[in-house]
Amino acid sequence: MQATARNTSDGATLAALSGQLQSLRRVALAVAHPGGPGLFDALVRELAEALAVPTVFIAVFSDDVCSLMQTVAVRLDGRALKNFDYVLQGTPCAHVVGREFRYVSSGVAAEFPRGSLFAAKGMDSYAAFPMRDSQGEALGLLVAMDRVPIAGGDAEHAEAMLKIVAGRAAAEIERTRTDEALRSAALAVSGARSGTVFDELVRLLAAILRVEVAFIARRAEDEPRQLTMLAIQCDGQVLHDIRYAIAGTPCETVLGQQFRAYPNDLQAQFPEDEDAKTQGTVSYAGYPLTALDGTPLGVVSIASRRPLTQVDRVESMLKIFAMRAAAEVERLAASEALQHSEASYRTIFETAEDAIFVHDWDSDRFIDVNSRACETFGYTHEELIRLSVADVSSGVPPYTAEDARRWIELAKQGHCPSFEWQRRNKDGSLHWDEVRLKPATFNGRRHILAFTRDITERRERERALQRSEARLRATVEAAFDCVIGMDAEGRIVEFNAAAERVFGYRREAVMGRPVAEVIVPERRREAHLRWLREFPITGSGPMLGRLVESTALTASGDEIPVELAVSVAEAPEGNIFVGHVRDISARREAEAARLALEAQLRQAQKMEAIGQLTGGIAHDFNNILTSVIGYLVLGEERAEATGDAVLLRQLGQAHLAAQRARDLIAQMLAFARRQRGEARVLDVAPLVRQTLRLLRATLPSSVTLDGNAGVDDMAASPLCVAVDPVQLEQVLFNLCINARDALDGAGRISVHLLSHAQERWQCASCRAPVDGGPWVELSVADSGSGIAPELQERIFDPFFSTKAPGSGSGMGLAMVHGIVHGHGGHLRLRTARGVGSVFSVMLPRAATAPAAAPEPAPHRMAGAPALRGSVLVVEDDPMVGDFLVERLASWGLRVRLQREPQTAAAWLAEPAHETDLLVTDQTMPHMTGLQLAAHARALRPTLPVVLVSGNAGGFDPQELARCGVHALLRKPIDAERLRAVLREVLAATV
Repeated sequence: MQATARNTSDGATLAALSGQLQSLRRVALAVAHPGGPGLFDALVRELAEALAVPTVFIAVFSDDVCSLMQTVAVRLDGRALKNFDYVLQGTPCAHVVGREFRYVSSGVAAEFPRGSLFAAKGMDSYAAFPMRDSQGEALGLLVAMDRVPIAGGDAEHAEAMLKIVAGRAAAEIERTRTDEALRSAALAVSGARSGTVFDELVRLLAAILRVEVAFIARRAEDEPRQLTMLAIQCDGQVLHDIRYAIAGTPCETVLGQQFRAYPNDLQAQFPEDEDAKTQGTVSYAGYPLTALDGTPLGVVSIASRRPLTQVDRVESMLKIFAMRAAAEVERLAASEALQHSEASYRTIFETAEDAIFVHDWDSDRFIDVNSRACETFGYTHEELIRLSVADVSSGVPPYTAEDARRWIELAKQGHCPSFEWQRRNKDGSLHWDEVRLKPATFNGRRHILAFTRDITERRERERALQRSEARLRATVEAAFDCVIGMDAEGRIVEFNAAAERVFGYRREAVMGRPVAEVIVPERRREAHLRWLREFPITGSGPMLGRLVESTALTASGDEIPVELAVSVAEAPEGNIFVGHVRDISARREAEAARLALEAQLRQAQKMEAIGQLTGGIAHDFNNILTSVIGYLVLGEERAEATGDAVLLRQLGQAHLAAQRARDLIAQMLAFARRQRGEARVLDVAPLVRQTLRLLRATLPSSVTLDGNAGVDDMAASPLCVAVDPVQLEQVLFNLCINARDALDGAGRISVHLLSHAQERWQCASCRAPVDGGPWVELSVADSGSGIAPELQERIFDPFFSTKAPGSGSGMGLAMVHGIVHGHGGHLRLRTARGVGSVFSVMLPRAATAPAAAPEPAPHRMAGAPALRGSVLVVEDDPMVGDFLVERLASWGLRVRLQREPQTAAAWLAEPAHETDLLVTDQTMPHMTGLQLAAHARALRPTLPVVLVSGNAGGFDPQELARCGVHALLRKPIDAERLRAVLREVLAATV
C-alpha cells in the first residue's frame, strides 16, 4: 500500500508538472501575438485558460496620481466583459501599486467594496503583478482571481505566469500610448486655429509630455541672439512676448542646429541660465524651427522639474510641433509682409534674392524689374525696361524669342512653368537661369511675373560633379584593390577591373546578382544575410568602418584570404555598401616564410647561447679534471712503486671514472663547437657494423637490433664521408640508446645506411632549409610510441629529457646536434604517435676515397729516463697549477709557477731569470696564454712555448707559429702526451 501511495503521489507530481508546462506553453504562444487590436483580449483569455481561473483583467491608470483604474480587457467565467473604471483605494489592487507581485490564496473578498462585482461572483483568491513602462513608471496591473486558491496554492507558478503576460501587456500599452500620443499630436497640431495656434500648441505639448513648461519662441529680427516667446505655458499659465538672450542657455544649442535633450542635471550643464535656477528646472529638450529655405526661425522647447524620460518619444513629438509652428511662423511673417504698404512691397521686391521681371500681358516687354535683375543682367533700371525678352535671350535654339513666347503663353493659360534658360548679359556673356513664370493681377491689370535665379555656378558644379564621377569611375576601375558595391538587398551594383582579375568573373556576369552567391563562402552566407536583414534596425555590422581579414570565393571555387573594409554610402535609391577587398594570398605566404625564418633564427640563437654556456661549463670542468686525472696518475705511479695492489686497483677505478667525465666534457665541447675531432674520409659501413656489434651487448634480449640489411646492401659500394670516426660512433651510440629507451622494455631498433639525393627539406634541429644534393643517410628507427608535437621543438636542447630524474643527462641529442652540424651535416626526424620515430643523420657524401688510418704509437712512462731543464708554468687555476708543478718535478724538471700572466710577463722581463721552456694556460684573466706567448717571444725570441687549452682545435696554426708556440695540448692533459712534448722541446734547447 505504501508503494501504491508513493506511485500515486509521484504520478500526481508528474501530472502537476505537465500541467504547468502546458500552461507556460500556452502563455508563451499568447505573448508571441504580433500586437495590435485584440492583443489584450487574447492575453487575458489565454492566461485564464492557462491558470484555470474564472477572472483575469488588465487595468491601467487613468489619472496622473495613480488613483483611478480603467480596464482594457476583462475575462469573467469564460466571457469577455465590457471595460469599466474603478477607484483603486479600497480594493486588493491598492496593495500592489508601487510594489511587486501579490498573492492571496483565500479571503480576498473582504478587501472588495461591498456589493462589488467580483465579491458578488464569489472571488476568494487573488494574484496581481504590476506593469511598468521602459522607464520604470507605473502603467497598471494584471490581475487574476478564483473561487479557490489560484494554481492550487502554487504562488511561484502563478507569479511566473503573470510576470510573462504583464511584461507583454506593458510593452503593448507603452507602444499604443506612444502611437496615440503622436497621432493625437499630429491631429491637434493640424487642427490648431491660426489666431491662437501658438497658445494651443504649447498647452497641448505640455499636456502630452506632462511637463511644467512648454514654449515656442521666435528669433528676434533686430537681435539674432535673442528669442521672443510667441507663447509659453508655465505651470498652467500661458504668457506672451517675453524676450530673452539665449547665450548660456540650452536654447543656444538648438537654434539653427538640431534637436537637443538634456534629461537631467540641466543646471550643472548650464550654470549661467538664471531662469533654470529660479524655476528649479532639471531637464530640457528643444527642436529648431526652420524655414523652407533652411533659415533658422526659432525653437519649440519643453522643460521640467523632473528628469526627462523617453527621449526618442519627446523628439518625435517636438518634431511634429516644430513643423506646424515653423509653418505658422512663416505664415505670420508673410501676413505681416502683406499688411505693409506699397513701400514695403517695393522693399521686398527690391531685396528679393531672385531677379524679378513684370511682363506686359499683351506684349513681351518689361513693365518693371527689381534691383537683382539689373545687377544680374548688367543693365540700369531705365535700360532694362526698354528691352524685351528677345534682347536678353541667347538666341540659340531653344532659347530664342519665339521659344520664350511659347512659355509665356503657357503661363497665360494658368500654368506656372519652371524651366532653364540661357540668357545674354549686356556685356554679351552667356549665363544660365532657372525661370518660373506666374500670372498675377496688380491694380486690376493682368501681368506675367518672371522669377529668375542664376544657376550658372550650379550647372558648373553639376558638370564638375559629372566629371568627378567620370574620374571616380576611372579611379575605381584603375584601383589596385577590388571595389565591390552592394545595394540594400545584397545585389552587386559595382564590380571593378581588380575584382574581375582577382575573382575571375566578368563585370557583366555578376551585376545584379547577390554577393552571397558570388564571393561569400557557403559557411558565411547565413551570417551575411542575417546582417543585411538587421542593418536597417541596428545600423551597424561586424565589418563596417574597420579593416578585417576574411576569406572569399573565386569563380574557380577556391577560397582566398582577403583583407576587407566595408563602408556605407547614401544614395537616392537607398544605402550602398562599398567593399574594398584586397587579395592577401601573397602576404600570407610571405608571412609564413617570415615566421619560418624567425623560428629558424630563434632556434639558431638558442642553440648558440646554450652552446656558449655549455662551452664555459666544459672549460671549468676541464681544469678540474686536469688536476683530478693528474693526481690520480701520480697516485697510481706511487702505488705501483710501493707494490700496493689494492690501492692501485682503487685508483685505477677512479681514473676510469674521471676518463668518463672527460668524455662527457668532450661531448659538451662538441655541442658547443669548441672542440672538433680529426675528420678524415672513410667508408661509413665498416664503422657502423663495428659499433652495432658493441651495442648489441648493451641491449636486453627483448629488444631486437636490426642493422644488417641496410648496411650490407651498401658493402659493395663504399659510402664515404669526411668525419671523426670516434664522434660518429658516439652519434650512433646515442641514437640507439635513445631508441632503446623509447621502446619501454621491448621492441625493434632498425639501423639503415644509404645514399640518396632528394628534394629540399628542413633540418629538424637547426630549422634551416637544406638542398637536396648527395647525402649519406644513417637512420635509426624504433617501434616506440613516437614523439609528441609539443616536444619536437625541445628534444635537441641540452639537459632536456623526458626520462625520469637520474635516468639521463639530457645531453644525448644535443651532442648529436653539435657533432653532426660540426661536420656540415643535418638531422631529419619522422615520427608518428603510436608508430615510432626515425632519426636520420644526413652527412655530405665525400668524393675522395677513404685514407688509411695511421697506427697510433704506444707511449710508455714506466722506467723512462728523467728530463732535464727548467720550466716556467703559468696557470691561474690553483689545483691545475699545483698538479703541473708536482708532475713536472717528478720527471726531474726544475719548475717555477706563476698564477697570473702579468706577473709571468714581468718575471720574463728580468734577464737574470732563467728558464728553458714556457708552459701556459690559454684562458686566463686580463691576458690570454697566446698573448703571453707573443710577449715572451718579443722578450726572448728563442724561448719555446707549450700552450694548454680546452679548445685545442680553435687556433690558427700560423698565429701559433707567429707567437712562438711549439706545441698545443688539450685539457684534460694526457700525462704521456705532455712528457713526450716536453722531452722533444727540451731536447732541442737544453
